[in-house]
Amino acid sequence: MVRKPKRCIEPWIVLDIRQIWRRVGTLALLGVWFLSLVFAITLPYWRSSIDVMVMSDASPDPVYRGDLDKALMSFAVNVDWGEEVLPEMLATLKAHGVHVTFFVTGRWAKLFPNMLRQMAQAGHEIANHGMKHDHPLQLGDWELTMHVLENQKLLTEIVGNPLPLYAPPYGEVDRRIAATVKNLGFRTIMWTIDTIDWQEPSIETTIRRVVDKAQNGAIVLMHPKPNTAKALPQIIEGLRQKGFQLVSVGELLK
Repeated sequence: MVRKPKRCIEPWIVLDIRQIWRRVGTLALLGVWFLSLVFAITLPYWRSSIDVMVMSDASPDPVYRGDLDKALMSFAVNVDWGEEVLPEMLATLKAHGVHVTFFVTGRWAKLFPNMLRQMAQAGHEIANHGMKHDHPLQLGDWELTMHVLENQKLLTEIVGNPLPLYAPPYGEVDRRIAATVKNLGFRTIMWTIDTIDWQEPSIETTIRRVVDKAQNGAIVLMHPKPNTAKALPQIIEGLRQKGFQLVSVGELLK
C-alpha cells in the first residue's frame, strides 16, 4: 500500500498570516488612539465654545428648592412646545413685573429663535432643557454630554448668556446624570411644586396646586399651556398676598 505524502504548510504562508494579524492589531490600536484623540479634542472644544460657570464646589445633587428661611419662590417654565401660548404668558409676567426662568430645548429654539430673544430681552432667564426632549436615563454619558452642551452652544448663539442650569426632560434624574451635568459646569434643577399642567387641569385646579402649597424657596414647575396662562395672574396675586416675592431660579439659588 502506497501512502500519500503529508501536505506541509509552506513557511511563507505562516509568515503572511502572522504579518496580517500584526497589521490588524496595529490598525486596531491606531483606531483606539484616534478615537481617544477625537474625544480629547472634542470635549474641550464644546466646553470652551460655550460660556458656562464651573462650580467645582457645587454639590452634584439635584436642586429641588431654594432657601427655606426666605419667603422667595420661582417659576420654572419648561419649553418644548406652546409657542402659541407664550405671548400671553409673557404679557402677564410683564404686567405683574415678574421674571421667570425658561428651560428651553434646542429643537424649539431652532424653530423660534425670535421668540426666544423676546423672552431674554424681557429680562427672563434662559436655561437648558436639553437639545431634544430625550429621556436622560436612556442616554449614555457621551450622549448626555452632547444633549446638554449642544443645546447650550445653540442658546448662547441666540441669546448670548443662558444660565448653566439644566432641567432634565420628564424630570428624569439620578446620581449619574446629576454628576455628569455638574462636571460640565451645570446644576440640575428639579421642582418643589408641580402644576401637572401637561394634563390640562382646570384653571382653578392649577391655581390651587400652586397657591395652597406655597412655601419658602419653592420652585414651581409649569409649561406654556392655555389654562396655565389664564391661571397665572391669580397665582401671582395669591402668592404675593401670602407674602412671597417671586424671583427667577437663578436669583432664588443665590
